[in-house]
Amino acid sequence: MNTGHMMLSVGAMMLLSVLLLNVNSNILNTNNVLYDSKFGILAISLGTSIIEEANSKSFDVATNGDAINDVNLLTPSAGLGPAMGEVYPNFNDFDDFNGFTRTVSNMPSAVFKESCVVNYVLDTNPSITSTNKTWHKRIDVFVSSPSMRDTLKLSSVCSYWYFR
Repeated sequence: MNTGHMMLSVGAMMLLSVLLLNVNSNILNTNNVLYDSKFGILAISLGTSIIEEANSKSFDVATNGDAINDVNLLTPSAGLGPAMGEVYPNFNDFDDFNGFTRTVSNMPSAVFKESCVVNYVLDTNPSITSTNKTWHKRIDVFVSSPSMRDTLKLSSVCSYWYFR
């Protein structure tokens, strides 16, 4: 084997090494994307479950039994949250989820932390919270995990409608 053949062999080995490094890098990036997607889907599922559970409750403690037509009968914004003695999963109204947090550690792949905030919102713009009582409340559910890059935020507005 002469010098030309040796140079071709060394060049081929270098090209093969670069190609293998690129393939391995792409495989690692694909795995990262797969894990991010998996954790994102799990976080969305957990957050949606909390929102669905909150939406299945009464709008307010004042609306548990009878219908009301006076906004002043609703819970003040400073009083949103569980009443004395109410603990999850025995919440009876939407705003009991205000301040609710829990850690979900029974997933096979990651540990998730969920936290909720409930506020009154304006009927003209549900993105704006209000300290005044309104017929609309928004729940913001935050789901985070050390395995995820960002905290996921899901929101839902619950409105009270009274018909005679």
